[in-house]
Amino acid sequence: MVHSVGSSPLLILWILIITSTVKNALSHPIVNGAPPRDSHQFRFAVSLQRMLANGTLMHFCGGTYLGAGWILTANHCTVGSIKDTEMYALLGGLPLSTGNKSTLYRVRQVFSHPDYNAVTLGGDIALLRLSSATDQKDSYSLPLLDKMVSNTLLLPSPSNNPSNSNSFGMLNNEVGEAAIGEECHIFGYGSASFYGAVSDRLQYGPVRPLSFDRCVQMLGPVVAPVAPNSGMFCAIGITDSCRGDSGSGLVCRRRIRRSFRDNGEVRPYTLRGIISYGAGCGAPASPGVYTDVGFYRRWLDERISSSLLLQMPNVF
Repeated sequence: MVHSVGSSPLLILWILIITSTVKNALSHPIVNGAPPRDSHQFRFAVSLQRMLANGTLMHFCGGTYLGAGWILTANHCTVGSIKDTEMYALLGGLPLSTGNKSTLYRVRQVFSHPDYNAVTLGGDIALLRLSSATDQKDSYSLPLLDKMVSNTLLLPSPSNNPSNSNSFGMLNNEVGEAAIGEECHIFGYGSASFYGAVSDRLQYGPVRPLSFDRCVQMLGPVVAPVAPNSGMFCAIGITDSCRGDSGSGLVCRRRIRRSFRDNGEVRPYTLRGIISYGAGCGAPASPGVYTDVGFYRRWLDERISSSLLLQMPNVF
């Protein structure tokens, strides 16, 4: 619980820490990550890029392609100086070196969540709408990518429990019980260290969700989400996000039971979270904080009610 402290040093310290975190995230490969073994595993991964004054395109954040020309990302990726520049999207989880202005889609609309808070990073979610395919001559085929994504990516059902904001539905339990039956991964093009260069190839790695109490214990009340029903959750693993990973996704899928051999069955991922912020890159015992997609599912549906998003299956 956050108490009102007026203009006390604690409030000032809190604002400074969160403000610094946002700046770091905007300037932020997955720490200890690896390239996907299957080239189709993360076809929904997106690199968001902006054009510099000299005409060069530069990766600055990630995103998840939902289909039908829509991308989900962190809202802090779209504010500040970024909002006044043209944004482009490299789709399909392709290497950054394959992107140029003729192979990227231009972002033509940004829809920020109305409850976004730049201090607490509550409501750190935004939808991006791409220019129509007819505006692009040599871009990655959207119809083909839409088909791939529809087979590999699901959205969580809306969160209904007011005492538990997360789409996992069990995050108030201990870590070992947090995502029973699921394995979770984060992905992105960010750097492997805070001052390192972004990765040309997409990286990914395993994480597991934490209970709210455990997150506060590990991050402290200043950095952790403000409440268990704030639309944010924490996750930790041998991998961590870093500079340039903001806006990319945390996705989970059904585990393969050891007693059964993998027969090539498609195990679609569910988009559970959006990389929002953390304390440094890969710091020991330091979880990352993620926007809960299930918490904002109704807002997504309302915003793009006529899109293919509503035709995507729910996950319970």
